[in-house]
Amino acid sequence: MSSANKPLDAQDGASESVNNYTGSAPYIGSRRYHARGTAQKANIGRSRASVVKRRGRKRGARSMGRHPFLDCARRYEESVKGLYAATTQKVVARGLRLMAKDFETLRENGCIVSSNPMKIVPDDVTKYIALLKARGVRESGIVHNLSILNSLLLSVGNPAVEEFKRRNPAKVPKRRAKRYDPVSSEDQDRILARAGHVDGWRNLQAYALVLLCIGTGLRPKEVRLSNVGDLGTSSWRIKAVHVKGEDSYGQVREIPIDPKVRPVVKRYLASRAEVVAKWCPMNQALFPAINDSKGDGYLSSNSLRKLKRIVEADTGTTFELRACRRTFGQNLIDQGATIETVSVLLGHSTTKTTETYYARKKQDAAILEATRIWDQKPPNAPSAKTPLIEPEKYLSGYA
Repeated sequence: MSSANKPLDAQDGASESVNNYTGSAPYIGSRRYHARGTAQKANIGRSRASVVKRRGRKRGARSMGRHPFLDCARRYEESVKGLYAATTQKVVARGLRLMAKDFETLRENGCIVSSNPMKIVPDDVTKYIALLKARGVRESGIVHNLSILNSLLLSVGNPAVEEFKRRNPAKVPKRRAKRYDPVSSEDQDRILARAGHVDGWRNLQAYALVLLCIGTGLRPKEVRLSNVGDLGTSSWRIKAVHVKGEDSYGQVREIPIDPKVRPVVKRYLASRAEVVAKWCPMNQALFPAINDSKGDGYLSSNSLRKLKRIVEADTGTTFELRACRRTFGQNLIDQGATIETVSVLLGHSTTKTTETYYARKKQDAAILEATRIWDQKPPNAPSAKTPLIEPEKYLSGYA
C-alpha cells in the first residue's frame, strides 16, 4: 500500500517518527519493518519444522567413543610415565595395543558384551585367557598379559582380574620357571675358530660383540651402552655402568673377561681406534654407530641383532644374545666356580635367580663329583673291633 492511500494521521505519525530518528539501525517504529520481521520469523519457523531429527543411541556418562580400550590405555600410559624404564614402558604399550585388538575381536565375535575397561567382568577375563591359549601363548606370557591388564583395570576402578583370580583359583595360570639352554660348546668353538680369520670392520665388530657377551655375561643393554674407557686391557676387566635397574636397585659392577676371547677383543679395539679417528673422533662408545641417526653415538638394539645375524650366517649357528649371558655363567660353573661367584658377576641380588634361570651344575658333573667322594677312603678310620676300654683294667665295683 502506497503512502498516498494511507490515512492522513498514519502518514503524519510515520513522517514525524522518521524525522525524529537519527540512528543507523532499522527504524523500529516502521510498520514495514515489523511486517518484514514477522515474515522472516515465520519462514524460520517453517524451516525448523521441516528438519527431521535423527534418533540415535544417547551417549552415556561411561561411554568413551569408538575405541574405549585404546583411549583408556593411553591415559594409563601417561599416568605411569617416568615410573618405569623406557624399555619397560615400550613393552607395556605394545602389550596394551595387542590387548585392545584381542578384546575388540572378542566383542565382535559375541564372546563379550563390551571392550570398555570399565565394563569388563571376570567372565570376560576367562574368555581372554582362552583366546591366548588357543593362539599358543605360553603360561608365562599369559601371566605377563594378565598383570598388565590388571594394572589397567585397577586404574579405572575395575577389579575384574582380581575377582577372576578369587573365583577361579584353579584357572589362574602359573609362572613356571624354565632354564633356557646356553650356547653349546660346539657352537662356541665354531665362533671362536672363525673369529680368528675374519676381515672387515663390520664383521670384526660383530664377532667382538658376540664373544664379549660370551666372555663377560653382559646384558645386551650393558654392552651396547658401554664406553671404550670402561674396558681395561691391562687388568682385562670391563665395568658395567648402565645396569638393569640403574635408576633404582641396580649397582655398577666389574667383570673379568674370559681369556679365550681376549685376542679377538684386542684386534677389535685396534680396528675401532682407526675407524673412529677417521669418521667420528669424538665418539666414546665401545661399539660406535658410524652412521648415527640418533646422535648419541651408540648402536640401537636392532643394530645389535643385525650384528648377531652376521655371526649366525657366517658360522651356521643360531642363538640369542641373552643366551651368551647364560653361557658365561654355565662355563664358570663347569670350570668349578661357586654359584655365589657366578651370581655376583652376573649382577644378581640372590643366587636363586642365578640357579633358577641361568646356570647350574650339570648332571654329568654332579655324578662325577659324587663318584669321586665315594671312591675316597676316610683317613685313619677306627676299626669296629678296636676295644675302647681294656678288659683287664675294668673294675665292676662289685665284690
